[in-house]
Amino acid sequence: MKRICQLLLLVSSLYVHAQQTDPGALKQKAFTLCRFLEKNHYQPLTWNDSSSAMLFTKWMDELDEEKIFLTQADMAILTPFKTKLDEELAGKGWEFFNRSTALYKTGLLRADSLVQALLANPFDFSKPDDIAWPCTSYALNNADFALRWQKMMKWRVLENIASVVKMDAKPVKEIIPAEFSKLEKEAREKVLKKERYYISNRLKTPQRFAEDMSEEYLNSIAWCYDPHTNYMNTGRKKEFDALVSASEYSAGFELEKNEKGDKAISYLQPGGSAWRSGQLHTGDLLLKVKSNGVEKIVADIDDDDELEDMLGGTSQAELEVTVRTAAGEEKTVKLSKEKITAEESVVKSYVLRGAKNIGYINLPGFYSREDESATDESQLKYDGCANDVSKEIVKLKRDTITGLILDLRNNGGGSMWEAMQLAGIFIDIGPVASSKDKEGKVHFLKDPNRGTIYDGPLLVLINGASASASEFVSAVLQDYHRAIVVGGTSYGKGTAQVVLPMDTLAPSASKAYTDFVKVTQDKFYRVDGSTTQWKGVIPDIELPDLYADESYKERFNASALRPDNSKTGIYQALAPLPIEALKIKSEQRIAGDAYFKNINDLARWMKEYRTGRVIPLQWNSYAVHYARIMEMFKKLNREEQPGDGPFAAVNNGFDKKKFEVSTSHSRDINNSYLQQVTKDRVLREAYLVMLDWPGQ
Repeated sequence: MKRICQLLLLVSSLYVHAQQTDPGALKQKAFTLCRFLEKNHYQPLTWNDSSSAMLFTKWMDELDEEKIFLTQADMAILTPFKTKLDEELAGKGWEFFNRSTALYKTGLLRADSLVQALLANPFDFSKPDDIAWPCTSYALNNADFALRWQKMMKWRVLENIASVVKMDAKPVKEIIPAEFSKLEKEAREKVLKKERYYISNRLKTPQRFAEDMSEEYLNSIAWCYDPHTNYMNTGRKKEFDALVSASEYSAGFELEKNEKGDKAISYLQPGGSAWRSGQLHTGDLLLKVKSNGVEKIVADIDDDDELEDMLGGTSQAELEVTVRTAAGEEKTVKLSKEKITAEESVVKSYVLRGAKNIGYINLPGFYSREDESATDESQLKYDGCANDVSKEIVKLKRDTITGLILDLRNNGGGSMWEAMQLAGIFIDIGPVASSKDKEGKVHFLKDPNRGTIYDGPLLVLINGASASASEFVSAVLQDYHRAIVVGGTSYGKGTAQVVLPMDTLAPSASKAYTDFVKVTQDKFYRVDGSTTQWKGVIPDIELPDLYADESYKERFNASALRPDNSKTGIYQALAPLPIEALKIKSEQRIAGDAYFKNINDLARWMKEYRTGRVIPLQWNSYAVHYARIMEMFKKLNREEQPGDGPFAAVNNGFDKKKFEVSTSHSRDINNSYLQQVTKDRVLREAYLVMLDWPGQ
């Protein structure tokens, strides 16, 4: 350890005078960004000591949220700027950015040297050791810095070994595996590769490092106005606008490397196999891929083209992917590779067949299709998810359903126009919401279509990952007493954004812009005048929810806009629904249900996991720790056989005939979806609520 500390001192002395970024261009862009947001943001920020401290904290989190690169000595240099950044944005000096990035760069290089030294030789796992994570303070000195990294690398190596043992379908036991030395060596090599990739990806070239840091700092300034306001350069803007090609077969999702070099799902193609599965979400890490009977670990695939061929290409081969969710759960999902065309309906419906036939529609996102032949903006975005849901309802009504469940769980939103259209399917006439601009002017948004497509009993499922447009629809149907909302309190996003060129004057069509801002310009309000912003939609019947913790929600962001009220719309709500009676029966069932108990246990554990835990760094104790976590997920995902529950999911009559003449591969995929729906425990409770509904 003494040798490693000496190495750190050498690295610090070599790079403490790292070349600083020329402040001119960034300083000017920061001024322009603030002026732009003053003009265009719904609630422009007043820059003072308080907002300066918010920017300081945000920037420190962007640089070193885990507190593993900077030290207390570094923070002693930076902390005096905490209440002075408002002055810098007003033109009084410009020191903080260059000082912070220089210290951060030194920290990255210091960690890189340390990682190489630590992972060069085997770790000693024979003695009791542990690490408290996450770190609550910065390292005291170089010795503390080195010790922190040593513990982290021991943890990463143990985690990698346990994961490999589990992937080999072997139990992770307290007894040290016979091949431990071999596994430990391989794990150190993988961890070294991943950690160095992360550091090199942050450093890049001096020019790229400066550009990336500048962009992130501008984005941190924008974030201070609210979490959904973002600065974008030309490249980011193109990514934001990019459409996914459907010219080849695809599993229906896109990947990007995160900061650690892991492949993470960055986009789900509406209507694609991954989208319809309901089991994959953005941010999930791809661990394994099995295609044509060949299974490969993603971390071992160096050629991106090889991975793309496995996930797409011109073959319609069967596909299985194994992912790790944000909660740490590992699961394997069976998908199909297929083409998605604009003419195909990307919403699927099923009949839940039991004591009663209940229709079920899952909508993971609000999407629109643009008519490429349209010559006027008013002709755009008239064909999307609302139209697709309407078609599915028509199919379901032919199966004589006595109720309908609309599933908006994990629905992050999308087109607000489609949200208005979808709400209008279920109500006859009247306002569906109101919006308020920065001047306080209120505009009521009306149901765009008179009449309804479905007027029977309706239940809407939501959870903490339901946001924006899904909250819009849930709130409308709740306020009109048109549906019973069941699940967990939603995310709490009641704002709308638009992407504009970063110009403090009127945008010019002849000007080639290189900077853009996604800026919040409106707040949306419920027809009763309240808001989903910050509060979310509170379900009529609450179910245990993995996303119940506030750290997942809008209100957890320090810059989130606070809730307020607007004008109450003139609307005619239907007769109150029998919520209390249904709620009592649901609570009685949930109280004795092992699945929902596991949900609550896991939610509590996840909160503790995020806020602080102690991880053992000796194999036998770590194996117990790891096995306990895996057992918790196993309990949560323990599947019951179809037929054990109150219903079985079947295709609607129209789709059933279609699958009768489809390929065996398509039928297999369809059957896997049917089984998944049948085994959904939250959906099972929603079905029982529908059965309890008087008159059902």
